[in-house]
This record gives sequence, structure tokens and C-alpha cells, in this order.
Amino acid sequence: MVSNSSKNKKQMIPALIILLILVCLAWLVIKWFISIFSAVPKEVAAPLIAASATIIVSVLSIVIAKYYEKKRTIELEHRNKKIPMYEEFVEFLFKLLMNEKIEGHPMTEQETIKFMSGFTQKLLVWGSDDVIDQWSKYRSMFIKEENVDTAKTMFQMEELLIAIRKDTGHKIKKYNKGDILKLFINDIDKYL
Repeated sequence: MVSNSSKNKKQMIPALIILLILVCLAWLVIKWFISIFSAVPKEVAAPLIAASATIIVSVLSIVIAKYYEKKRTIELEHRNKKIPMYEEFVEFLFKLLMNEKIEGHPMTEQETIKFMSGFTQKLLVWGSDDVIDQWSKYRSMFIKEENVDTAKTMFQMEELLIAIRKDTGHKIKKYNKGDILKLFINDIDKYL
């Protein structure tokens, strides 16, 4: 898997190239305007420059505003699809952990497999890269039924929950190991 820092570097190179091209284009446009306005009398040039600047700023403002509006709309639509999916996962997680106490029997293997299969399908479409990565790690630990390391599995689940919170727009502070697990696992301190 490619690390986030190498992803950022790979994304930075095209961004810098585009920025350089835009700066060059802006320089050429400015140079062109200067050449045009230098031939025009000063009495006519000043109002033309002011009008041109007003038009350019207005057009740029509208284009930039539309871009960010579209980006925000897409983010909201994605979040509206993600939140029910993640709520379903948390509901499953609590059912997995508490079903025996509440219903008198643990979840069946078939129920667990059915949920995990459906969640994986939804996650492939709507999940962020980080959540998919954490789900893959958690799922592989969860599936290996022989020699299950309970502590490792719980802490991987916590990483998944943190990734889910981040993906739904929460500002993520630095959590200490076990901080989220303390919300629903009473004896987590013995695993720390």
C-alpha cells in the first residue's frame, strides 16, 4: 500500500506543474494587456483597465465560487451515503459484542458473514481509502478464527472506528490507545 506522504508527493508534482503553467499564462496575459494599453492614450487606458479588472475579478469570483459549491455538494452527497452505512456498522458491532447479554445467544456465523459481505460491498463504493485500509486489516484479523489475539483485534477495531469518524467529517484529535474502546468495553484497561 502506498503511504500518505508518497501519495501527497505524487499529487504535489502535477499541482506544481499546473500552478507554474497558470503563472506563466497570467504573466503572458498581463504582458499582452500592457502592450495593448501602452498604445492607448492615458485618458482611455485608465477606464479600460478598471473595467477589465472588474470583469476579470467578477468572472474569477464566480468560477471559484461555483467550483467550491460543486465540491461541497459532492462531499455532502457522499457523507449522506456514508453515515447510514457507518451507523449500520456500529449497530452490527454492538450487536456482535452485546447480543449474548441482550438476546441470550451470540450472533451466528451466518449473520456475521452476511453483514460483513454487505458492508464490504457498500464500503467499496462509499468508503474513504483510510477506512477501506482499516476495514481490510480488521476483517483479516476477524476472519482468522484460530489464535485470535483479542487485544490486537480490539485495537484494530478502534483504528477502524477512528478512520470512520474522520471520514464522516469529525476533526480527529490525538486519541490515546483505548480511548474509544472505553466507551463500550468496561475492562479495556487490562489490555493496555
